[in-house]
Amino acid sequence: MIDIGKIGKNIASLRKARGFTGEQLAERLQVSSQAISKWENAKCLPDTAILPALAEALDCSIDSLLSPGEFFILEAIYTDGQTDIPVTQLLNALVRSNSLNICVNRKFVGAAIESDRLKLLTVKYRTPKGVYYTYALENECLVLDEDSQTHTGGGEFRIIGAWYGNQKSAASAMQRMEHYKYFKWDKIVVNHETFPSSPAGSDTEYLTVVYLNADGIHTISCPENNTLYYGKQHTQLLRKNESRAILPGIMRLGWGNGMECPWGGALHAALRYMGENYTYNQLMGMSGACYRTCFTEVWDYSCTDALVSFDFAAPLSAAIGRDLREVSRLEKQERPAERLAIMEDIRKGRPVLAINLRVAPEWGLITGYIDNGSRFLCRTYFDPEVFEKWEQEGELDREGRRETLEENGGYLVSELWPFLILHFGEKKPVPSRYDILRTSLSTLLKSFRAEACGGYYQGKEAYRAWITGLLREEDFNPEKDGQDMLRRLDVNDSMLVQLADSRSAAASWLQENASGNFPELSEAARTQLEKMAGNYRAVSDMVMKFRDKEKELLFCGQTDRLPAAFGASAGALRKEEAVLLEHALALDEENCGLAEQILKDVSQSMAETGR
Repeated sequence: MIDIGKIGKNIASLRKARGFTGEQLAERLQVSSQAISKWENAKCLPDTAILPALAEALDCSIDSLLSPGEFFILEAIYTDGQTDIPVTQLLNALVRSNSLNICVNRKFVGAAIESDRLKLLTVKYRTPKGVYYTYALENECLVLDEDSQTHTGGGEFRIIGAWYGNQKSAASAMQRMEHYKYFKWDKIVVNHETFPSSPAGSDTEYLTVVYLNADGIHTISCPENNTLYYGKQHTQLLRKNESRAILPGIMRLGWGNGMECPWGGALHAALRYMGENYTYNQLMGMSGACYRTCFTEVWDYSCTDALVSFDFAAPLSAAIGRDLREVSRLEKQERPAERLAIMEDIRKGRPVLAINLRVAPEWGLITGYIDNGSRFLCRTYFDPEVFEKWEQEGELDREGRRETLEENGGYLVSELWPFLILHFGEKKPVPSRYDILRTSLSTLLKSFRAEACGGYYQGKEAYRAWITGLLREEDFNPEKDGQDMLRRLDVNDSMLVQLADSRSAAASWLQENASGNFPELSEAARTQLEKMAGNYRAVSDMVMKFRDKEKELLFCGQTDRLPAAFGASAGALRKEEAVLLEHALALDEENCGLAEQILKDVSQSMAETGR
């Protein structure tokens, strides 16, 4: 015989266990709150048609709703924190005289979870006094009856069990969890530092956590070197998807945007993402890359690379207060360790500078990884060409490309393993702006006077070799090798772009310092800085004017290389460019003299003040 009174009390206790008010349950079921009140006060029973929705809302079976005994298993899950096996009916079948006495193991469950994680059983049960939750680890006994009162649900988030280890051996981690609860962190980093493990084992270990919230009891397991984080306003634990990590919103890179040096542009984008708002010109000035001139007699595009002939990364590293750890030309067996280091940087929110990510050897940024780090995402100077091609040819919507691109944060997948990588270190104190300026001027003098390195001329020698190369007629003979001539002209054009860009950055950087609030700088030094800025601005302007003329005459205003490149105008332009470079060299030499004078005055001032 149906006991309407017990059913009403059962509905009320289940509703409270779920954390619902009568009005909230009514709204969920789309009935009146009076209907809920009538059910709970034994005025009437719910209609048959609404029983499935009521049972779902109260997280129980229809049988347990309408046949309330003194003791009933509402839900039971055998789990390893990742795979769940429902065993509710099995446990109810084992209830005898309002009590349950079992040993938790795979034999009793009748199914196995093939993993090395800790296994356990979580149980939601009802007694005459209410709804409760409990758990038992594998190979432990679970004893419950109508008087059992373990953990109540429906309240705030709280952890009721935690272990670190695996199915072979695991130790309680509750003390650690209580300790870290104090700090109110938004994530739990699972490693041997946070959760010390036994030195005896070498197998993968896991943090397994059982917790309660308004929705009931939950189990989650996280392998070492991964992360748990809190979701839903700190009311649940979630595993961070370690198979992919993406740094969102890193600015796009490309030529023609006032950042023609890919190394400087990539640095600017990375530091900007990390909240350090240096301008491109400041980074070029602090590193000294704005003063660079490089040339190789084989006319290779690599001579435009900021680091190919001189270490401009060292002064920059000091200026921004971050070590720049270089990884160069790894053997294949060394790649796995470097891959993990890149993934770790991405997880810490640090883009990674790298050269040779896509298309050709130019600097770009590693902006994320997918597929457990087997593939990197990136920003490069070649990206705009790809996006433009997809748009023009209607390929962006082909085979889910748009969705994949959006899923990957708008980044392309790198095509090549980089042969040079720069990692950002932790933030350190930075020198004063005055000291940064002094280092920058010293870098100017060192790089301008540096000897050739690895087949690359630098500074003054680079100018001389570049001029000599332009005037070597046999190297610009279309009858000998027209394609080689075109390549030299193209490399030359890239070098002119880099020269104009770097000197423009130098002018901006020096003018900023001349106008800055530096009590250490005399008026004479400020005037000299302004003079240097003017000289560099003049170099940039005349190079750009010449390049515009060159493009019009040599290539007839077209983007492809036309026969006009082989005409008489080519030789005349090369001679004109040689004169221009002689003028640029003279201005650079004048600036070196001014820089020497500034540094000399500074040294005298420091000696006089005892600094």
